[in-house]
Amino acid sequence: MTYPQSRCAAFHSTGKRSLVAGLPATWQSLMLHTRRSAGLLLVLGAAGLLAGCEPANEAQPPASPAANAKSQQPRVVAVARGKIEVEGGLLELSPAVAGVVQQLAVKEGQSVERGQLLLRLVDDAVQADWGVAESELALAQARHQQKLARLPQLKQSLERWRVAVREGAADAQSAEEAAQTLRDAEAEVELSLAEAKVAQRKLEQLRALQKRHELRAPEAAVVAQLNTAVGSQAQPGRVALVLLPARPLQVRAEINESFAATVKKGMQATVMLDGDNRSPDTLPVARVTGISPVYGMALLQEDQQRGPVRVIASVLSFDQPPTGLRVGQNVRVQFHE
Repeated sequence: MTYPQSRCAAFHSTGKRSLVAGLPATWQSLMLHTRRSAGLLLVLGAAGLLAGCEPANEAQPPASPAANAKSQQPRVVAVARGKIEVEGGLLELSPAVAGVVQQLAVKEGQSVERGQLLLRLVDDAVQADWGVAESELALAQARHQQKLARLPQLKQSLERWRVAVREGAADAQSAEEAAQTLRDAEAEVELSLAEAKVAQRKLEQLRALQKRHELRAPEAAVVAQLNTAVGSQAQPGRVALVLLPARPLQVRAEINESFAATVKKGMQATVMLDGDNRSPDTLPVARVTGISPVYGMALLQEDQQRGPVRVIASVLSFDQPPTGLRVGQNVRVQFHE
């Protein structure tokens, strides 16, 4: 049996007399008749009270799972701000030549495949030249076929003259004239073939020029932005469409110069949406895949007292494709050892 510390202290402060006064009347009577028995009882009672004053061994509570997990988390060695981007960046497309938009074949948010037509410009001069070239090619091919069709007949005529010469029914001069006629016809066939090839190449040049009036998707992507419309004037160097290519998303983070020597390639990092109160594990783990060898001025952070901050750009790739992210979102990055 244990007693409160207050009772133990009372026992030590009041002494034997207060202890006897607190005993039952029967015990007090016995103590009056038998001092020896009373002394024995007093000693036993004091021993019991002192035994109850011994402090009990309290078991230490086990550490909580949250505390164990926290102690096992990797130590954060640097923090940075960054943005979500796509590998290689967005594709800003503009036509190769100037012209009026005749056809706009896509809409914003539409998925496109490689080689798919995005827009077409109209060019009356090219269209007119295209028609002339097609006619010239058709005429040249017809002439070639006509001249080519004469060759079998001329070859048969030459063979007959040669037979007649061998039989003595004709002179050699006639056979030579027939051979010359065949040679001239074969030369005309070769010339007409060359003319047809020239017409074909001219048409191919116009086809290539016409393709310069078309804008096609260089790879699979999503139309992120349209900066033109049918009837608008398009110019080289002026962005007409912006495509989001179907490539993995990554993070470009600005590391403050004070952490430049801390962050290493291959280091693991936690990425959180800037201003998001969700758990950091909502985004996959990222790893540093590249660190710029040169300093630059920060675009995402600025010291209000000292002005622009010098930073080093770093690129991080996700271990798994993230979901629900958009290019251009601001994020916070924690780099771990």
